[in-house]
Amino acid sequence: MEPREKRPGASIVHEDETTKIVAFEFGEGQELPDHAAFHPVLIQILRGSVDFGLPDRTIQLGPGEILHLTPQLRHWVRALEPTTLTVTMLLPRE
Repeated sequence: MEPREKRPGASIVHEDETTKIVAFEFGEGQELPDHAAFHPVLIQILRGSVDFGLPDRTIQLGPGEILHLTPQLRHWVRALEPTTLTVTMLLPRE
């Protein structure tokens, strides 16, 4: 998977009834604009680093760091260098 010209590349790595994991490949400077996830998510940085914008602050995340987001928390992401991260969506049991 490679970053696209204007947006990060994304691919589903795992999906079952309670979890969906998506890997993102960012080129330096690429962004995901302000958005929110319907379910709780875990963001894990595998390589590189990002500025991660939250409603009240911006934090920098690097390799090995994990961030938990509550449902519908607005956020944005900007890669400071080529970056790979995963988003693990925690889906409700049916």
